[in-house]
Amino acid sequence: MSKFKRTLVTAALPYANGPKHIGHLAGAYIPADIYTRYLRNCGEEVMYVCGSDEHGTAIPIQAQKESTTAQAIIDRYHALLKSNFEKLGVAFDIYHRTSDQIHHETAQEFFLQLYHKGLFTEETSEQYFDEEQQTFLADRYIKGTCPNCAFDNAYGDQCEKCGKALSPNELINPISTLSSKTPVLKTTKHWYLPLQNYEPWLKEWLLEGHKADWKPNTYGQSKSWIDGGLSPRAMTCGGLATLPTTPTACPAMTCDPSPSRSATASPDGARGQSRSCRSCGRRGTATATTSGPSEPSRRCDRRRGGA
Repeated sequence: MSKFKRTLVTAALPYANGPKHIGHLAGAYIPADIYTRYLRNCGEEVMYVCGSDEHGTAIPIQAQKESTTAQAIIDRYHALLKSNFEKLGVAFDIYHRTSDQIHHETAQEFFLQLYHKGLFTEETSEQYFDEEQQTFLADRYIKGTCPNCAFDNAYGDQCEKCGKALSPNELINPISTLSSKTPVLKTTKHWYLPLQNYEPWLKEWLLEGHKADWKPNTYGQSKSWIDGGLSPRAMTCGGLATLPTTPTACPAMTCDPSPSRSATASPDGARGQSRSCRSCGRRGTATATTSGPSEPSRRCDRRRGGA
């Protein structure tokens, strides 16, 4: 393996939706902590970084279970996780939280650079919409019958009984978990990164140039993705109910800081109204882009299915 001048060690970001158990510690944080301590004892320059993952459908789902807000959930469990790691002696150099503004700004900067270079593709698709709750539904907010094993409580991204990966459109008799009503399909527009365009150099870099640097299971998983052919990856989501021509996204994020490109307006027309995103739970002032359908509005960091 190549010799590095300095080493950055990370571990899986724990979801701020509840306490973690011994399996999480044994599988991620303690091994990384041991490796970090080993490198330091060898005189290496190393930094161990982690933080609470405060975006994703798991957060508002937990908030619903506890009859509280998503913000209250992430504040409570971030403090608990940070305290637990400190008491266990896991020595992070930085333990942060993804809801901090610096992470929003950094994600927006990456997105805008790619957008203005014309590296995204625009696609319209049909996504399930809850008419009673007036929101598009993340995969985990949809349940139905699995087409593979007939389990009648499968999620929109995976059947918990047979393990088959699913898309919401494959479910039989889909139901919204927010209202227990049948959702309808509505047209929405998103921006995608065409990963297939980068497959040749990724294949060379991953499978040839750095084959000796990966563990067998990591190499095998990466190879399976490359061999199966890469597909476009969605960079935006349908976090709030909007018109397809003027997409409104997560109110906690501002994709384009230029005042000439955006104006504050909530989806229901109340300008400057503070509200929560139904996908990630973050609060902020909702805005809609004023530049027409070809300009991306603010994005939500919610990942499909809370993965």
